Amino acid sequence: MNALSQLKISTRLAILVIAMGVLLMVIGGTGLYGMAQSDAAVEEGYKDSTVQVAKISNIKYLMIRNRLMIANAVIEQSPQSAELAGTEVRASINQIDGIWADYMSGLMTAEETTIARTYEEKRKQFVQDGLLPALTTLKANDFDGTRNVVVEKIRPLFDDALAAAVALEKFQLKEAKQRFETDSARYHTIQAISFTMIVIGLLFAVVFGYGLVRSITAALQQAIKVTQSVAQGDLTQGVEATGRDEISDLMRAVSAMQASLVKVVAHVRQGSESVATASAEIAQGNNDLSSRTESQASALEQTAASMEELS
Repeated sequence: MNALSQLKISTRLAILVIAMGVLLMVIGGTGLYGMAQSDAAVEEGYKDSTVQVAKISNIKYLMIRNRLMIANAVIEQSPQSAELAGTEVRASINQIDGIWADYMSGLMTAEETTIARTYEEKRKQFVQDGLLPALTTLKANDFDGTRNVVVEKIRPLFDDALAAAVALEKFQLKEAKQRFETDSARYHTIQAISFTMIVIGLLFAVVFGYGLVRSITAALQQAIKVTQSVAQGDLTQGVEATGRDEISDLMRAVSAMQASLVKVVAHVRQGSESVATASAEIAQGNNDLSSRTESQASALEQTAASMEELS
């Protein structure tokens, strides 16, 4: 409280308001930063994981569809099914090429690049050594030859390419999990910082506010006590004013007023004593005058009596 009394009340209030404002800005800024980071993390997760996984899933679907289209043509063994399979498979190959080019245009880590290159090589073998030879035999309506290509080439090459695609998909899921764990850790860190700042702010407000109220009320109570004593005629109460705030200025003014009243009372007392002395002297003079008057009256009476005897 002594330290606070060295500051003006307006300064103390300004410190409290500024400190709470700074804490509010820090807490609010931390919250805004956390929300911005969360939004960026969601966007990054969508672009780098969700979209990429969707592309891989679409590629897997088209690969399976290509294999099924050729198998269906072998089962039906008709020129129409062979022609349809050729058209659909070639369209799917081109579609996969477009999806894959879009996938590879994104930013990738060294590990992802290695896995992607492995899939790219496996799929190239699947297309060059499996799908295209099968389409050639289908175009010639050589269904037995197509069956041999399916069994000897398409099936093993498809399994290898699909396994590489699954590995790439698992990598994306692993990256998404790591990103989630990082974002979760950031969230808990920001939460802890925000909670700590809130606790610090509350403690500061309580402690500083309590000290502020106590310093003001204690000084005011002392001022009230002194003024009540003065009002009752007691000018002996000591006034202590050691601070530099407005209350201390008030106490010093009260002390000066009390000292001035003491001087006034002393002067009045001296005047009263002087008046009492003068009154006593006047009374003594009156007594002397009365005695002389009585003596003169007695002398006059004696003179009158003597005159009567002479006459």
